[in-house]
Amino acid sequence: MSNPTLPNLQHYEPAPLTKANLEYADLGIIDFSKVDTEEGCAELADQVKKGLRNHGFLYIVNHGYTQEETNHMFDLADVPFSCIPEDEKPKYSTRMFETGSEVGFKLRKYWATGDGIIDQFEQYCHNRYLDTHQHPEVVQPLLPEIDKLNKYNHFNVLHTLLRLIARSLELPEDTLVKKHDWDVRSESAVKFIKYYPSTEEGPSKILLNGHTDYGTITILWSQPVAGLQILSPDGKWRWIRHIDNAIVINLGDAMEFLAGGYYKATRHRVVQAPEDQRQYTRLGSYYFARANDTVEMVPLVESPVLQREGFERHWDDSDAPTMKKWGRERTRAFGKQGLNEVTINGVSVGYHH
Repeated sequence: MSNPTLPNLQHYEPAPLTKANLEYADLGIIDFSKVDTEEGCAELADQVKKGLRNHGFLYIVNHGYTQEETNHMFDLADVPFSCIPEDEKPKYSTRMFETGSEVGFKLRKYWATGDGIIDQFEQYCHNRYLDTHQHPEVVQPLLPEIDKLNKYNHFNVLHTLLRLIARSLELPEDTLVKKHDWDVRSESAVKFIKYYPSTEEGPSKILLNGHTDYGTITILWSQPVAGLQILSPDGKWRWIRHIDNAIVINLGDAMEFLAGGYYKATRHRVVQAPEDQRQYTRLGSYYFARANDTVEMVPLVESPVLQREGFERHWDDSDAPTMKKWGRERTRAFGKQGLNEVTINGVSVGYHH
């Protein structure tokens, strides 16, 4: 992808790689340069199936962004945190507990997850409807760039992956793409997240409790500060390794529901970085994809794979929540004081170490 007119931004200098000897998860790597041929798509669909069945996490490489464009993305991601005065940020703060919407700032210490875990990260969330909410003055000139990022994540990364997942379920390629229609209302969003080195001592080295994501697919642009861990099938927490200019993706609750449990949302958490990276901030650029608001969280029973292998139902079809309802209820509950476990439409959701 060529973009010769990138605006000038303050450069965010990433941390050096850790030299710590960490136990990393062995994730599959999906090479998007192969999607242009039928043979390549068939190969990738098999790799996607294996990777998602084993871990629920994958890497994507050769996705179309150059290293220069990815570096620029992180410069863009840092603007809400480094270029907005601290006394201005609360004017744009989210009211997640009241509205179930994440749009705007989540300030540090907004969440109270208990067990001595200190909320030391900020989040700035942009859904695709950038003109429906206020933005800080310094962000406003950057909205066209954020819109491009939303669309690139959605069309070039998400839709490509959804086609491969549909293939892996022996469904028509556009089955899941239709459930993620850009022109239909959805709460998919770009989020910039920045973890700060903790200045407070707590009993836990965990920065964000173990949890699953709410939506269908989470797209995380790889960054060098180690901290993300996944719960492996053998019950051990393992680190996610940084790969230059790669994307880390994982499945959320909604994809587990649509896939009838054939693919599972993997529990993951954020922990303190290794000692040699602990003085650095950890900046992330994400796309949290959700299906169209009205999509019901029921299995794709027409899948020949599910018919052969079996599938799970969490509800009777008539009682199933929509994507919007599930996402809003999960958002209202996460990080709320005293709520380490909640029940939504009869399904128990917990936050764990």
